[in-house]
Amino acid sequence: MQPPSFQAITQRPALKLPNNARVAVWVVMNVEHFTFGKLGTAIQPHLNSYPEIANYAWRDYGNRVGIWRLFELFAELEIPVTAAVNGEICTLYPEIITAIRQYGWEIMAHGINNSTGHSGMNMQVETEIINQTLDLLRQATGKTPQGWLTPGFSITESTFEILHNAGIVYTADWVNDDQPYWYPLPNNDRLLAIPYTIEANDITLCLSNRFSGAEFAQAIEDQFDQLWQEGKNQPRVMAIGLHPFIVGQPLRLKYLKQCLLHIKNQPQTWLTTGEGIYEWINKL
Repeated sequence: MQPPSFQAITQRPALKLPNNARVAVWVVMNVEHFTFGKLGTAIQPHLNSYPEIANYAWRDYGNRVGIWRLFELFAELEIPVTAAVNGEICTLYPEIITAIRQYGWEIMAHGINNSTGHSGMNMQVETEIINQTLDLLRQATGKTPQGWLTPGFSITESTFEILHNAGIVYTADWVNDDQPYWYPLPNNDRLLAIPYTIEANDITLCLSNRFSGAEFAQAIEDQFDQLWQEGKNQPRVMAIGLHPFIVGQPLRLKYLKQCLLHIKNQPQTWLTTGEGIYEWINKL
C-alpha cells in the first residue's frame, strides 16, 4: 500500500456540503469488547499485574453503565451517532445492539474485538477476521456496515483492499485531513477516507492529556470553532472520537453535553454520520 497522495487543502475546489454548511460533524462512539486477561486501554497503566482487573473493570463500566447514559443524552440532544462496533459485541452484549438499533445509531464495523489488532496478520487470516466481523454485525442488525475503523489503527498492507472486496465503502482509519478524499486501490477501485481524529478524542484529551471535564469540553469547542471559521470558504469535516468508559463516566457527562450543545446551536453545521458523509460525497 501507499500513503495518500498529497494535496494541500488551499489548492482544492471548494467542498459543497448540504444546506451550505461550513462543517460536517460526525460523532464516533467506540463500542468495544476487550478480552479478559489481555492488557488494553488503561486509566492507571501501572495496574498491570495478572490477572489485571482494575483497568479491565473500568473499561467494562462503559458497556454496563456508561453507554446507557449516552443513549439517553444523544436522544435528548437529537444528535446522530456513528457507533464503531466490535463484532463480538453482537454475541456478548446483545442488549447493546438492540439499543443501538432502537436509538437509530449507525453501525460502523470496528474489528472482531479491541484486543485483536490486524498488524502482522497474513492476508487470509485478516480476510477471515474482517468477514467474521461483518457477518456478526449483519446477522445482528440485518444490514451490512458501510464503514470500517480498524482497532488501534493496526492495519496491514492488505487491509483496505480486503475491506473493499468485502463491500466496505468508507474507512475512518486516516486522520490526516479535514475533508474526505478517495483512497485509491488496485484495479481503479477506491474507498472514501472520512477524517477521523486522534486529537478531538477522549482517549487523547482525558487519558493522555489528563484534561478535566471542563478542559475536555473546551478543547472540543475550540476544535469546532476553528473549523467553523475556516469553513466559510472551504467547508470541513470534524470527527469527535468517544468511548463509553470515558465520556460515559458521571463526572464527564455534563461537559460532553455542554460541548455538543455548543456545536448543535451554531448555524451552518451539519450533524451527520459516516454513511451520511459517504452518500453525499459519492454523488458529487
